Amino acid sequence: MGQNIKTITDNITFLPASEGPLSADVYFIKGKERTYIIDVGSNDEALNLVEATENKTVIITHFHEDHASNLKRIEIDDSDLLVGDYTKKVYNKGTLIKEPALINDGVTIKVFAIANSHAKGSLCVTVNDEYLFIGDSYYCSAKGYNVSLLHDEIEFLRDLVFTKVICSHEEKIYTKEEIIKELEECYSKREAGNPYIKLW
Repeated sequence: MGQNIKTITDNITFLPASEGPLSADVYFIKGKERTYIIDVGSNDEALNLVEATENKTVIITHFHEDHASNLKRIEIDDSDLLVGDYTKKVYNKGTLIKEPALINDGVTIKVFAIANSHAKGSLCVTVNDEYLFIGDSYYCSAKGYNVSLLHDEIEFLRDLVFTKVICSHEEKIYTKEEIIKELEECYSKREAGNPYIKLW
C-alpha cells in the first residue's frame, strides 16, 4: 500500500484525508477473502489505492464528493459496491442498502443506514462490534443539527453495538460514550419552534 497509509489495527488501515483537493479518509478492512473499503475519496492517491486492491467490496458512507467522487473513475460491479439511497441517486451505481447488511469474512462487518444532519442517505459500518465508522454523520450541515434527525441518530447510536468511533477527517478515535454525550449536549441546546440547532 501507499507510503501515507496509517494503521488502526492489524487488519484496519487508512489513507488520511487531504485538503487539496479535499478528500475524505479512505479505510481498508482486510477480511479472509476480500478487502472492504469504506469511501473512495476524490484524489489520485485514493483512486490508485482503491484500484490496486483486488477482491474488494466498497462501502460509501454518503454522496459528498470528498467521499465518493472517485466512483466516477472506478470500474466496479454493482454487487461489490454498497450505497445509500442518495449516493445511488447521484452516481447511479451500486447495491442499495436500506436494511442492515451483515458480512462475515474473518471479520464481522455490519452496514446500516443512519439518520443524521450532514447528508441524506448516509451509511455507517461496524467492524467486529468494536469499531464504528460513522463517516461525516457525527457532523451537522451548514444549517446546524436538525432536531428530529439528531434525536433519531442518538437513539440509533445508543442501541448499536460498538465501543470505538472513527469519524472521517479526524484521527482521534472516540469512545461510544464520548460521541453520544457530545451529541446529547448539542441536542440539549434545541429551542421550541426551531427545527435546527446552531452551535455558532
